[in-house]
Order: sequence, then structure tokens, then C-alpha cells
Amino acid sequence: MMKPILETKHLTKIYKGERAVDDVSLSINKGAIYGFLGLNGAGKTTTIRMLLGMIRPTHGSCFIKGRKVSQASSDLFKKVGYMVETPHAYPELTVRQNLEIFKRIRLLSDPNAVDRVIQLLKLNAYEHKKAKNLSLGNVQRLGIAKALMHQPEVLLLDEPVNGLDPAGIVEIRELLLDLSGNHGITIFISSHLLSEIAQIATNIGIIHLGRLIQEIESKQLKLLLNQRLIINTTNHSTAERTLNKAGISCGVNKHGSLETYDANAIKHPDHIARLLVESSHSLTHLAVEKENLEDYFLRMIKEKGETNHEAISGRVSHRRN
Repeated sequence: MMKPILETKHLTKIYKGERAVDDVSLSINKGAIYGFLGLNGAGKTTTIRMLLGMIRPTHGSCFIKGRKVSQASSDLFKKVGYMVETPHAYPELTVRQNLEIFKRIRLLSDPNAVDRVIQLLKLNAYEHKKAKNLSLGNVQRLGIAKALMHQPEVLLLDEPVNGLDPAGIVEIRELLLDLSGNHGITIFISSHLLSEIAQIATNIGIIHLGRLIQEIESKQLKLLLNQRLIINTTNHSTAERTLNKAGISCGVNKHGSLETYDANAIKHPDHIARLLVESSHSLTHLAVEKENLEDYFLRMIKEKGETNHEAISGRVSHRRN
């Protein structure tokens, strides 16, 4: 049986009586990309900090390559790269100077270490630019470059695509896929963007109010998305009555269209079209729609007890953890 590279057992952190992380148990194998999803304040960063030994758990334990994370295990982190929250840099120094300093801190003897990560993160155009003048996206790139400089076996990233433009997000996505698929690096990545994480993660865990509420393999995700049949006619009220009379439960959604989650209707929309047309309804639109990933994320959270959809949506769209 394969031993996990990253593992937590009943991990709990309590601040002033509040459980920031509540009994979280994870097991992540070598080469996996584990997407750790949650709203702002859900417990993502606190979990990463405990994995890195930055803060001590109230209860439970963290393990890296089978060894317990503790004050006595600092040598564990020689092969661990990380970026937690907003990456820090010396503002008056250039990108290259920052990386040269980090190379010395890491006691790296490889003369090509700085050039390699500058090329890897596409920082060539900015290597002589002071850190204080970088865009947020390039500050993120610099943070990831520092995390990769010592060629780690394990990589922990907290919201790594924060501030990146679409092209930058694609580049980081391809980089992480390459690190995992071609170099066997185990990646633990936190985010609030399910649609982005689903494109690269092998496994996904959703944390809410400190508790791990769901774990799934990414390949299973599409099977869990709700489907619905959207119907538009020239008279929704009479069409709804016709469908209800035929045993098909439906209603008008927030966009003013009729919708039904009836499995047979979704499987055979042609039957619905025939029923409506034969009942003299003018059908203007008929389509099967699948729940998008962000809506699935929100639904999972709502089903676990938080009912203020506007508050949830606002926290999902906010860019900091």
C-alpha cells in the first residue's frame, strides 16, 4: 500500500474558543495535485500553516513523508516548497536580487538555480525590476519562483493564481501539471475557484467553517453536477400546468424560464417538446443545462448549513483567503 506524502489526522486549531480547523483528516499520495477548496476564512491557510509547522495544532497531527511535523523536524522542509498568503519580497531589490538572497538563505550550491526559476516562471522581462514596482500577478510569480528554487518534492501553495491575468493563470496551470506529471512533485493548492482547480487537481477537498465537508476525485466531479431542462414558451403559466398535469414538476426560475429537474424530462427532452407542441404551446427554447462548477461549490456549502447565498457569493468572488 502506498504511503501518503502529506497527511493530517484529526487536525484541529482553536482560536479564542472558535474552531478555525475542526477535525480535518487528509491523505495525499505522491504526484497528486490536491485542490483544497473553501471560502475566505474557511480554514485553508490555517491548515497549510500547520502542515508547515508555522503554528501548532490544538489537537491532531500533520505528517510529511511519514514523519510528524514538529519543532524537531525542521530538516523535513529541505524538500518542501511553499507560498502562504501574500508572498513577501525586499521591495527595494530587483527580482533577481531577491532570488539571489533566497538562494543563499536556502544554502543552494547550484549556480543555475536563479536562472532556472526565472525562466520557469517567465520572469525574464522583470528580473531587473524592483519588487515594489511589480504587479500583483508578478509578485505571485516571484513567490512561486522562491518556492521552486530548491527543487522540492512537495509544494504547498496558498491561492497561487491570485492577481494573475488569464494568460498567467494558464501558464501556472501548465507549470503545475508539468511538475506533478513529469517530475512527481506532490502539490497541495488552496483556492476558492473550483472551476480553475478542477482543471488540474487529481483530488478535491472542500472545507467549510473549518470542517472538511467533501472529498472527491476530480474525474468524479462531472457526475455530481445537477442537470436541468430549461423551457421557454410564449405562455409559461399554461405550459407549466400542462407539464404538471403530465406528472412533470417544474417552475419558473430567477431568469423567467421554466425549469425542471425531472430525470425523464432531462433524458428525453424531445418528449417534452412533443407534449407542449401537441398541447398547442409555442415552444421558443428547450435545452438541457448542467450546473456549473461554482454553483456546485456553493450548493455543497449551502447544504452544510450556510443559507445566505449572497454572503456566500460575495466571499467566493473575494480574492483573499
